[in-house]
Amino acid sequence: MKEQIYTIPVNEAYDTDCECPLCLLEGKLETEAVDYALGAAMMEPDYRIESNDKGYCNKHYKEMFARQNKLSLALVLDTHLEEIRKKLGKFEKQAKSLEGAKGGLFKKSGAAEIAAKMAEEHKKIEDGCMVCQKVNKTMERYIDVLLYMWANDDAFKAKFERSKGVCLKHSRMLLENCEKSLKDAQAAAFVAALYKKQMAELKRIQDDIHKFTLKFDYRHKDMEWGTAQDAPIRTIEKISGYIHTPEENN
Repeated sequence: MKEQIYTIPVNEAYDTDCECPLCLLEGKLETEAVDYALGAAMMEPDYRIESNDKGYCNKHYKEMFARQNKLSLALVLDTHLEEIRKKLGKFEKQAKSLEGAKGGLFKKSGAAEIAAKMAEEHKKIEDGCMVCQKVNKTMERYIDVLLYMWANDDAFKAKFERSKGVCLKHSRMLLENCEKSLKDAQAAAFVAALYKKQMAELKRIQDDIHKFTLKFDYRHKDMEWGTAQDAPIRTIEKISGYIHTPEENN
């Protein structure tokens, strides 16, 4: 299959020796989205309006805080906090009505109902994240591209088979999307291939992590490390996705 612009990122990710090529794609998207939020987005009125409303999750606030541009972050926080106060401010009268409220046998204070509504609003605020929204939307397209390539590009299918599989999160995403992206027979073949690949790679990495534990037993002190020396981080990445290590920040 002739390479297209939209297939290049997936192909390049699968040229990398890692526990999950899709995590590489996701990490790059996150970096670009965070940089954009603190850079060019500051001059985009439509983006600012939406980011004021939705804000960002804890993970991406941490990444934003790690950047040098603290002024842009402060501006983002200032305007988003103003929107949060507006959203919670609509409960002022209801909260005021509870001051000195006295419930009784035949009369409820209404606290439970008001608290539930306030908690729901808090949840909406917590769940908003402009970076997650952008990354998730683009990752869905990458998943669709991967499935299309697997079904139509023999060279990529071979590359997929030579890979170390994907993390559990991206395995789930592939399974969730294969039915809508592939014909029934193709979807069946893909599920079987993915299952076989994932089980083999999970065994490989457990062999490594088990060997890592044995190296701390004096009886195995002369045993060669082989591929087990970095097994803990690779195991975490296989189970829960890519993580930054302290060494990367030095």
